[in-house]
Amino acid sequence: MGEFFIKDHGTAALEYALLLSLIGMVVIGSLNVIGTNVFDALSTLNPVFTANQVKDDLLPHP
Repeated sequence: MGEFFIKDHGTAALEYALLLSLIGMVVIGSLNVIGTNVFDALSTLNPVFTANQVKDDLLPHP
């Protein structure tokens, strides 16, 4: 049993896996927040785009 705690062949791989999973969670969380903010900003601008489209449709085209 003492030999189990002395061997450390897989510790580097385990540390890299934990680090990559932590980085992945941070990236997913930040993309979730950024995506929500972009959606809110575009939802706010939607009436402006719609009004401009209606105005362009009412103008005579050559």
